[in-house]
Amino acid sequence: MNRAFGLGISLLACMSCLAQAGKNGGSTDTLNPKLEKIPESLEVRFALSALPPHLRDGATTYALDPQRGYAVDRQGTNGFSCIVMRTEWSWPRLAFRDDIFVPICYDDEGSNKMLPVWVDAAKLRARGLGPRQVYEETMKKFANGTYEKAARAGISYMIAPFMRTYPSPDATDVVTMSMPHYMFYAPNVKDADIGGKPLSQYPFALPQGPGPHDVIILLVGQAEKTKILADSADLLSELCSYRKFLCLDSRHDGLE
Repeated sequence: MNRAFGLGISLLACMSCLAQAGKNGGSTDTLNPKLEKIPESLEVRFALSALPPHLRDGATTYALDPQRGYAVDRQGTNGFSCIVMRTEWSWPRLAFRDDIFVPICYDDEGSNKMLPVWVDAAKLRARGLGPRQVYEETMKKFANGTYEKAARAGISYMIAPFMRTYPSPDATDVVTMSMPHYMFYAPNVKDADIGGKPLSQYPFALPQGPGPHDVIILLVGQAEKTKILADSADLLSELCSYRKFLCLDSRHDGLE
């Protein structure tokens, strides 16, 4: 299995692919295809699905204006922030897409230290910069200390019923996958440090940048995953109605 994984979120190996490949989704004929704005209420619900239910009412939510970047849709009270990431910046050889959807929620520390990377990437893309340009600008900010490492232990939730992105830096297409998981902040921690087994039921480390934003991943159990999918039935139906490539294959639960 390929364990490489672009700035945090392309968590997979095809053990988790559920549905449509990229050929059923967005255009790749340009480096920076125009993003379509998802209906805001649907975007916010999808973003919040990455968070446990008891935290959703108090979370800050962001909506994406493809022409400007993210803006606060609702200001929360509990320190958590949720977005649907649409731009995978960390693999500059891969074209930007109009069919990448990755719900993610950060706690207060991650909202201050890690979320800005995605917010800035969206702004750069909105300005018309392509993958290589966005990558270089982002790496400059890691190098000059603009993007700092987490100052304490913390968590990012990615327990949405599914996400859609590139499976690895070697991929040429994106996939829709179900792999709910937790990400614990672990700057500069590698698998060798924790005995990690990549893409297993046990904790493993993955990079979210050049070191400062590394995380330890823990997948939810099968019973919890089944519950997440069941509880998300209405959301899944709406997302499938919105775009075919956001449909999950009901014949599989995603782990083979």
